[in-house]
Amino acid sequence: MSLRALRPIARAALHARPALPAQRVVPAFRPAVAALARNFTTSPRRLGSGETDSALSGVIAAEQKYELETAATLPEIPEFIDAFRSNGVWDIVDAPMNDDVVLVRKFGNEKIKLTFQVSDLDVPSDAEIPIEGEVAAEDTDASPYITCSLVITKHAHPDAMSVDLEAGEDGFEVTNVAMFESAVAEAEGAEGDWQRRSKYMGPQYEHLDAGVQEAFGAFLAERGVDDGLAQFIISYCEYKEQKDYVSWLEAVKGFVEH
Repeated sequence: MSLRALRPIARAALHARPALPAQRVVPAFRPAVAALARNFTTSPRRLGSGETDSALSGVIAAEQKYELETAATLPEIPEFIDAFRSNGVWDIVDAPMNDDVVLVRKFGNEKIKLTFQVSDLDVPSDAEIPIEGEVAAEDTDASPYITCSLVITKHAHPDAMSVDLEAGEDGFEVTNVAMFESAVAEAEGAEGDWQRRSKYMGPQYEHLDAGVQEAFGAFLAERGVDDGLAQFIISYCEYKEQKDYVSWLEAVKGFVEH
């Protein structure tokens, strides 16, 4: 069986992503593709010294062939990415095989930086995690959510606004708003996390007055942090995960065969 036998099912009959989908829609870069026969045979090649190397190499090669043949039927850059870039609002900072993706833009005297991780596609929400002793109900319509970190800085102000959000099919949900010194808000990695943990993280967002929450939502939407951006983030994660998967197959095959 393929290492990702469920991929063809997830891609079937899904050609385009609507602006505001009512249900989960896989973007146009995953159209219906007939299942291809995969023959796990190997030809003589340079392999390591293990007895199982040849079998693993053959399986990986067949999976890679299938994915490359599928990719060959699709545009190199999906239409939704071209449209996003043509708007000229956000710049995408991304590198192959990197989990982090960054979107940056200017808004007046503000610099806005939004960071998310592709691996969040595989993390279930709290509602999907079964309680011990209970059997998890199968939910084929479960929508992904992507945790995002938004930092807004101003050139003439020493502080920065740090906003935690979750991007879903229905838009963004704000989970926390904190104020830090700009250097602390922009610090990266474990050191940055440690610095922020020692600071006041702001009130529990869900306990704020509804009017305050609505005002924050309008504040972010005016800066382009809106439903359309949330949907783009999910689509981009799916697109990048697929590309990095193919690169991973190549890396594994090359390692085993060396």
